[in-house]
Amino acid sequence: MIEAGYIGSWTLGADNATVHNVPSPGPGNIQSRRQLPELGAVRAIRFDGRSNYHALTLRLERPLLMGLALSASYTLSSSMDDASSPGATESEANVPQDVGNIFDETGEWARSSFNHWHLFVASGTYLLSYNFRVSAVFLARSGAPFTVNLATDRANIGAGPAQRPHAIGDANLPGGKRVTDRWFETSAFALPAPFAFGTARRNSVIGPGYATLDLALAKTFRAGRAGQIAVRWGIFNAVNRANLDLPNRIFGSENFGRIFSVKPAREMQVGLRMSF
Repeated sequence: MIEAGYIGSWTLGADNATVHNVPSPGPGNIQSRRQLPELGAVRAIRFDGRSNYHALTLRLERPLLMGLALSASYTLSSSMDDASSPGATESEANVPQDVGNIFDETGEWARSSFNHWHLFVASGTYLLSYNFRVSAVFLARSGAPFTVNLATDRANIGAGPAQRPHAIGDANLPGGKRVTDRWFETSAFALPAPFAFGTARRNSVIGPGYATLDLALAKTFRAGRAGQIAVRWGIFNAVNRANLDLPNRIFGSENFGRIFSVKPAREMQVGLRMSF
């Protein structure tokens, strides 16, 4: 069976984080420049968030025949929003840089931090003799974007807003040049002028992709007249691929652009289930 389709969604009124009582960039005492000088920055949830999602899907399926069942799916997708979560994630702070400019492309409107252009999933099951069953699941996806932020208050507006550096080029390196010591072109960013916001876009750098193969061997035994005992041995990330975590994304830090960790290595699990 072959099946193709389109999936689309539009969201209005999403709950996203923001900061109130933030002064405009400029010199001088921060507190005296706030709209309400007697108060500090006020963290809040706004309910005007927007997002859209578009995807083309392709699915192939071979039903169980002669002991073998196969399926595969591919998704080409695009997701856009002004914040991908109400709170901070490893990809971004999810707080605006300029709280007065959110929905413009120079503001927060950009690719979602969970947006994977390509996603491929394949699975198969093969029935062996003596009630043994072998199964496999392969998943591969392209990297998702993340945001480069500043560690300092360059605009002199106080803590809260997630300020970004100035962009002077495309930071995304060709695939063959991405290494753990330099995942992206760090020289594509520069420190903004004093009392100004940086021009770097939200979620402008693409992180590492991900691929894994999970295998399982299972056998079912009869237990009495109506009972069953199922034993399963599972191997996750069977080839022990090093799936990289995100690089350091804070401009100005010593390890900016470098990767020091990976996602879980190969794991094995044995399970036993009894049913009556």
